[in-house]
Amino acid sequence: MKKQFKTTTAICAIAASLFLASCNNSSTKENTSANTEEHQHGEGEHHEHIFACPMHPDVTGKEGDKCPKCGMALEHMDEAPAKGNFQMQFTSSPQTIEAGKPAKLLFTPKNKDNATAAVPLEVQHEKKIHLILVSEDLSWFNHIHPEYQADGSYSVTETFPNGGNYILYADYKPSGSTHQLEKINVAVKGKTVPAKTYSTIQNTATSDAYTVTLKPDDGVFISNKAIHFDGVFTNNGKPFDVNQLQNYLGAKGHMVAINTETKEYVHLHPEVEGVILHFHTTFEEAGTYRVWLQFMADGKLHTTDFFIKVEQGEASATTTEHNHSEHSHKH
Repeated sequence: MKKQFKTTTAICAIAASLFLASCNNSSTKENTSANTEEHQHGEGEHHEHIFACPMHPDVTGKEGDKCPKCGMALEHMDEAPAKGNFQMQFTSSPQTIEAGKPAKLLFTPKNKDNATAAVPLEVQHEKKIHLILVSEDLSWFNHIHPEYQADGSYSVTETFPNGGNYILYADYKPSGSTHQLEKINVAVKGKTVPAKTYSTIQNTATSDAYTVTLKPDDGVFISNKAIHFDGVFTNNGKPFDVNQLQNYLGAKGHMVAINTETKEYVHLHPEVEGVILHFHTTFEEAGTYRVWLQFMADGKLHTTDFFIKVEQGEASATTTEHNHSEHSHKH
């Protein structure tokens, strides 16, 4: 009887031990699973909340924000792009460019940390390189797009109208790296013309039947802060709905502004608000700017040019937030 009791007790003890071990194992697995899920969720949250401007990746924020430099919507990125160390190598054929004669312009992106490595470029607004060409006095402007060649270079042909100095702004983004802007100075041989000077502010410009007026929300363009301004269109003097514009390079319009003194370059992309184009940017420098707006209407590319003055503003931290409910249009 005692033997049987001892045997029964032993069996119960073993069963209890197995049950506790099972519970502990189950608890450990649950804790491990919970920790894994929490870790994965945390990583997901980290990636989900990286939003940066595709043209200015140093500008970050949250989903729905706009870049205060160019107005583009911040995009989700798996990881912040590296700044990199790049240079756009430039050559021309012929080597000496003459006014009035076509010249082939060749651009090869180079990684200065690895000169022999190929540098693939990402497509930005339907092109891999946006090339802005201006005369030194900013009286002449063109926006063209070099095309990829088998040797890794990008080529485009251009004819410069007069002799003198020109500035080429190469706007591009190496894959996995930040957006790059390179300023290239080019001397063109040939007859020069007197430099044009600008003094009269011109917020309204016309191309064919289309007239565009730039209207800053606070009535003035100002530096060192995120500002908003509208592009209000008329067609033959009547209000025009910009939704009727055709897309040009993936947008309803492209704008470039260049400071007449420092040659600071600002590239803007508007969004459509109601029947107008709406821009937001930050002018880092006060001064006068030549401004060009390009848009597609009636199957034709139109280029309108302006001359604006940006007043000196107080230096302040730039914010990417834009509350449309507080944005009042003054048409």
